[in-house]
Amino acid sequence: MDRTESIFSSFKAAAVQFNPILGDVENNRHRMTDMLIEAAIQGAKLIVFPEMASSGYVWNDRKEISPYVETIPGPTTDTLFSITQKYQCYVAIGLPEVDPSTGAYYNSAVLIGPEGIVGSYRKTHLFAADPRWAREGNDGIPVFETEIGRIALLICMDAMYFEPSRIAALQGADIIAFPTNWVGASNNPPSKTWCLRAKENGLFWIASNRSDTERGAQFTGGSGIINPNGDVGHFLLDGEGIIYGEVNLDRQARQRLLENRRTYAYQELLLQPYLWNEGQTRSIIEPLPYEIVVCTMRQTQWKDSFFHELQSDLELATGQLSTKNRLFVLPELEVLCDSGSLEGMEAKVFIQLQQLSVMFDGYIVATLRNSLRTIAVLVGPEGTIGSYEQVHGYSADSKMSNYSEGFRTFELPFGRVGLLTEMDAELPESYRILAKQGADIIAISGTSEMSGNLWMKRIRAFENDAVLAYAKPFTPSVSLLFLHRQVNLETGQAAEWLIQRFEPEMTAAARRRDFMKRSKTHLYDLLI
Repeated sequence: MDRTESIFSSFKAAAVQFNPILGDVENNRHRMTDMLIEAAIQGAKLIVFPEMASSGYVWNDRKEISPYVETIPGPTTDTLFSITQKYQCYVAIGLPEVDPSTGAYYNSAVLIGPEGIVGSYRKTHLFAADPRWAREGNDGIPVFETEIGRIALLICMDAMYFEPSRIAALQGADIIAFPTNWVGASNNPPSKTWCLRAKENGLFWIASNRSDTERGAQFTGGSGIINPNGDVGHFLLDGEGIIYGEVNLDRQARQRLLENRRTYAYQELLLQPYLWNEGQTRSIIEPLPYEIVVCTMRQTQWKDSFFHELQSDLELATGQLSTKNRLFVLPELEVLCDSGSLEGMEAKVFIQLQQLSVMFDGYIVATLRNSLRTIAVLVGPEGTIGSYEQVHGYSADSKMSNYSEGFRTFELPFGRVGLLTEMDAELPESYRILAKQGADIIAISGTSEMSGNLWMKRIRAFENDAVLAYAKPFTPSVSLLFLHRQVNLETGQAAEWLIQRFEPEMTAAARRRDFMKRSKTHLYDLLI
């Protein structure tokens, strides 16, 4: 068999929702064995069990968990191998691993097939209980060739960062087998975060979770199989059980997604500017109240008459504002050149945007598109603060693809603003780079031509510790103004325009950069 090809173009997979009993390893193994046999008899070729399925999850320290850690191979893998060998299937399971050469403990996952252990993975991004006893994995994100496809293992908190699944996809993964102990306030359908990771990488995501409680931790359930479009097939909300789904491999679709990446602009993904608090590494902007106006306009072609239409709209908006710290975010604007040079027309638009900034005592974000290029600009009363040319969206051999110098973030009196065009906002790398540059606000000038995917943008704002202002043309497009747990405004819900005042206490959690501090940049080399 050619090791780069799968024997099976499609096969049945299973996600097992399983609630282990803390410390009752023998009973847990026995019950897992029964469920594995059931899934294999039903024809499943890949079966996934939860994180720490052999032992339970919430442990206080190394001493407490020490009787339950095991080697790979070891008792659990030996037990399950007897079944995968008999039924010619694969199983992925989470367990607490001890490295016999160092004595270190890891929160690990292992993939077992018809011929034995295929490979294992040690959790990279640890969650709340893990660091009490487990070391971070430091072996990268391996992808394993099997007769049913290329399989990568990730564990729970790894999904909260785009980098691990992206690295797996870049290495050709078809499927992420995802043992998890996902927590929340109640049982829920499959997490949108899992759906995002599948969709942005064009791969299948098989999530196996718990649905019970353990030492105060509520696990959300929602185990299921997510396809490369981010759509959920069957899932189980609560209780124990097995969920089945069909996996149909389409490597060309994944490759098309990855071809749009522009690695020359990604070096900042490997930086970690938040190892120290910002005041110790760069100046802190004094937290001030500010207001953002997300402008949704019916007309997005910039002609001479458009200046006056926009002026009238901004007059209505500013009547509702209460501070002098103002940011207006416009949709993408098409710059038409009726006469004269295109460069001259662009310069005229810049001047007119500055005039509006002076009139309304604020800053304006806009993206200008013409036949040659797409450029995002930030303009204030003092003139053009800065601009950047779109990074993604051009063919690799296009001259346009060489014009851009990368992403840009600009400092205003009340915060740092990172700019994205609609096309750049489709890739998770774009948001992360702006976050590494210190963006407090990510402003996107959207179009009516591309899907809004607001749920994706909410997640990316949250996982990059930023306020998101996303301006689209008026209906049927929907704009968004979002700050996790504080603000979630969409056009159509309340108004045609979105206006929100942000107080320093509202943005304090985002300014701490908690997600950025916990990233593992030393493992991300494959991204560039």
